[in-house]
Amino acid sequence: MKAGQDLVVGGFIGLGGTVYATEHKKGWLRRTLPEDLLETAAGFCKYLEVDLETVAKKLCGGTAMRIVREGGILTALWNMAEEYHAGLTVYLRRIPIRQETVEVCEALGLNPYGLQSGGCVLLAADNGNDILREFEKAGIGGAVIGKVTDSNDRIILNGDTCSYLNRPEPDEIKKLEDTER
Repeated sequence: MKAGQDLVVGGFIGLGGTVYATEHKKGWLRRTLPEDLLETAAGFCKYLEVDLETVAKKLCGGTAMRIVREGGILTALWNMAEEYHAGLTVYLRRIPIRQETVEVCEALGLNPYGLQSGGCVLLAADNGNDILREFEKAGIGGAVIGKVTDSNDRIILNGDTCSYLNRPEPDEIKKLEDTER
């Protein structure tokens, strides 16, 4: 991973956490969300079975890559920047997320960007649009979400708001696990 490369997400963030939440908080969620939305969200488990790591390696060769798991996309971004001693500029609104994930997270007070994201991969590539075309051929969605920079700054842009990426925190799903005890 080096300065100037695109940051690319393959798949959607938060799917693993969305599946977990719909399984473990279904009664609560039924009071606030439509049943068809919950059924769609529970069906995200099919995306978790896709071996994105193998697909990404086949498509991308030696490109820097991280499967997005516990801690969500924010943790994956932090860890990748740490590993390669690089800075990042990320456009939050470009990160692919399903509306069902947004709704479930809002209902449960969770941050979808810090939510377990099996079925999602983060890559650094010289030309992110080439990667997206390959993903599209393989039936995988994605987006270029930012750039690798030569500074140590890890910047998150959300519309007109600029903030810095914080050190990873526990996965948002831990909040649900804590309430189950």
